[in-house]
Amino acid sequence: MLGRALAKATGIHFVDIDDGPASCAPPREEDPYRSAESREREKSRMSIAYNVLLATIEQNLKQGNSIIVAAAYTRSSYYEFLRGVVGKGGGYLMVIQCRYNDTVDEIERRIAGRLLKGAIGGCRSVSHYLDDRSRYENPSFPHIVVMMEGGEEGLRTALDQAFAYINA
Repeated sequence: MLGRALAKATGIHFVDIDDGPASCAPPREEDPYRSAESREREKSRMSIAYNVLLATIEQNLKQGNSIIVAAAYTRSSYYEFLRGVVGKGGGYLMVIQCRYNDTVDEIERRIAGRLLKGAIGGCRSVSHYLDDRSRYENPSFPHIVVMMEGGEEGLRTALDQAFAYINA
């Protein structure tokens, strides 16, 4: 949501991992966590999606295009891959982490919204989300965290915080 709002306000190209890169991978299974084999297929599928995303970022930067990206980076090593690609592309990385008030109702609302829009990746249950969330790591370099709550007013607040960070 914030990425799209930033793109609309700036005219900078926006890529969401679920919209383009994930469509380059095989389709997601209904329950990709039901067995060791299906978990491996899901890991492979997401690896393809993130590699396509990283290539997209690098090529846009090499062509002189700025880019805004929406994707979950859950481990510090993933942030390091991202930082390396941005460096190879000649860009400058600014990370804005979006956080939510993770009540069960809020988590269910976000999952339902992702399913409704046909999101290819992501969690499918509250327990899956909470399990993933417990393993999230922050990047080891400067970044900001914005709270995504309060509807349109909360989005405007997050957008103001993002612009203050970008323009600092």
